[in-house]
Amino acid sequence: MTAMALFVIAGGVASYILNPEARWWIIGVCGFILFLLWLLWRSVAKPLDMVEKGYGMLMSQDFNSRLLKVREYHADRIAELFNRMSSELKNERLRLSEQEGFLKQLVGVSPMGVLVFDFDNRITMMNRAFRDMAALSGKEADFEGMTIGNMESELVDAVRKVNPGETVTVRLSDTKIYRVSNLWFMESGFRRPFILVESLTEEVMRAERLAYEKVIRVISHEVNNTMGGVVSLLELLSDTSEDEEMRNVIESGEERCRSLSEFIRNYADVVKVADPVLVKKEMNSEIERISPFLRTLTGDDVELEINLSEDHVNVKVDSVLWEQVMINLVKNATESVRMKNVTEPALKGKVSVSVFKERAGAVVEIADNGIGISPETSKKLFTPFFSTKSNGQGIGLTLVNEILTRHDCRFSLRTVSDGLTRFSIRFS
Repeated sequence: MTAMALFVIAGGVASYILNPEARWWIIGVCGFILFLLWLLWRSVAKPLDMVEKGYGMLMSQDFNSRLLKVREYHADRIAELFNRMSSELKNERLRLSEQEGFLKQLVGVSPMGVLVFDFDNRITMMNRAFRDMAALSGKEADFEGMTIGNMESELVDAVRKVNPGETVTVRLSDTKIYRVSNLWFMESGFRRPFILVESLTEEVMRAERLAYEKVIRVISHEVNNTMGGVVSLLELLSDTSEDEEMRNVIESGEERCRSLSEFIRNYADVVKVADPVLVKKEMNSEIERISPFLRTLTGDDVELEINLSEDHVNVKVDSVLWEQVMINLVKNATESVRMKNVTEPALKGKVSVSVFKERAGAVVEIADNGIGISPETSKKLFTPFFSTKSNGQGIGLTLVNEILTRHDCRFSLRTVSDGLTRFSIRFS
């Protein structure tokens, strides 16, 4: 445009020199041509300049700046269109940002565990609930960019086995029950996967507890009332009978009745577990206090090793109920070792009780080198009255489950790769 104007001016000057008499006419023609060039510049160059400025703003995602009108129809229309578009983009970005912030807060405080993946199945979001459910150490942000195969957790192992589109209920070895859903949402026309994990533990345990409490009360009432009358009658017959053989038979019947009453009383004890009276205690001292009695459970044939923490480990615990937990767990571990000694007499049976401190709280672990537990069995151990022993009632772990749950402890029982069976109890 500048070159064309210079060409017109140069032509005018040359015409003026060659024909001085026509100077006014030449000046008028040159002026008119320059005016037309100026109009052309306004109608073409300004809109192009406006488009270039708008393009730069879009590339830099600057939706706050606006194009000024220059009183040129086409350029002003472009400015008006760009300003309206920029305003709508700004509002849309603000809406999406607010919506994303709300969803992140909602996911963050949700009691359901949430995992969101990108299109390459790498984690883009993990909330605190999932981290706690899976007992993962570290912050949620530490796992962003990882695949689910890089994490070690029993819950994560269960999540990996859920196919896309499925919802599965899983029970872990720590008595926890979860509903796991492998779902997806659409983004940019493609499926983006995410995982939802809902805890069903409290609901299922509450239903199980109500069911077995009712059954135990009914059975206990009927059996105790019946056995009381039967034992009284047998005692009367024993006192009046002169036949020695008959008295022996009657006494045997009495013994069987008392055994049955004791059998039912053991079940009733689970129902009668009192609410814990939580008092701040030092766990090392608690273990030392009951260690002499624990050694009587292991006897001389099984070694009991006590490993206390070098640091003070303070927890809130009901000492009486905690003692019941430790007795049941050490007794079970000792029986497991003795069962293995039957097939491997040369094995030196060992049970260890360890106390240590983690960042999340205190940990007590009871380990043994007994017969071990299969993964299938470990998921059934805390089912009410389930037992792997031929003469077992399944009361010990049911009682332990009840007490630890009332202490808000997390716990697990499994045989790990080193061959040891570990019952780990974590206080929050």
